[in-house]
Amino acid sequence: MNSSIFCGFGALGHSCLSELLKLNYHISCVLTHKDMNLESVDALAQESKIPFHYADLRKDNQLLQELQSLRCKFLISVNYRYIIPVRLINSVEYPLNIHGSLLPKYRGRAPHIWAIINGESYTGVTCHIMEATVDTGSIYSQVTIPISDSATGNDIVEEFKVKYPLVLNDALNKVNSGYEPRQQNEENATYFGKRIPEMGYIDILKTKNTIIDFVRAQTKPYPGAYFYLPTGEKIVIYKVAEYNSRFSEERLPMGSIRLVKEGYLLVVSDGNLLITEYEII
Repeated sequence: MNSSIFCGFGALGHSCLSELLKLNYHISCVLTHKDMNLESVDALAQESKIPFHYADLRKDNQLLQELQSLRCKFLISVNYRYIIPVRLINSVEYPLNIHGSLLPKYRGRAPHIWAIINGESYTGVTCHIMEATVDTGSIYSQVTIPISDSATGNDIVEEFKVKYPLVLNDALNKVNSGYEPRQQNEENATYFGKRIPEMGYIDILKTKNTIIDFVRAQTKPYPGAYFYLPTGEKIVIYKVAEYNSRFSEERLPMGSIRLVKEGYLLVVSDGNLLITEYEII
């Protein structure tokens, strides 16, 4: 069977590399980022005696040339953080990327987090052809994943661990059977950028439901949404719900936050929220 180059990281990269090895695909080289933990790509590559590198190919021309010269059938990217040079993409027959959304919607970074924040009912996983532009290539395989009212960003990642290898397997079968991938509809395309911890600040002008979605999208193990107490301390919020008490605190001004028996009360644009899981730092 033709050889492949695998670029991946984290539990999702690990799940897909495991699938490729289970299917007896020959992996000539792995590109990843240093981890060496359980469910890490580098540990699996080392265990499987596959050459692996942490290098950014944009800065390592020698390694780039070596990989180009392999003329592999597949280049497979899963949760890889570096931009893969077009020269390498063009040197393989089938450059494939796995992306955590229903492309062409939610191109870019952290698509599952953005989907929850935006109140979506569904997300998904897509395997598509890699191009010079981000997440734009024709689609080989795609599955839909429902987002429940209580699902967190981490819950979706747990779903991804199961779905990513299935989508990859389906895409490889389609490639090998001569399936013609379908083009993305650019009229439906949306793009979202990288999220950083500072973006977790709660906007009290938003509605209760919007803030609840905002919090659950970013709860543990992500950095969490946050607000500030009157003391100036930062409260990192991991769980919040509507607060229906009829006591006098309901008449507090918008933006008020105070300790009550069950947690912290936060007054927002259309009512009260109760913060039940939090950390003060």
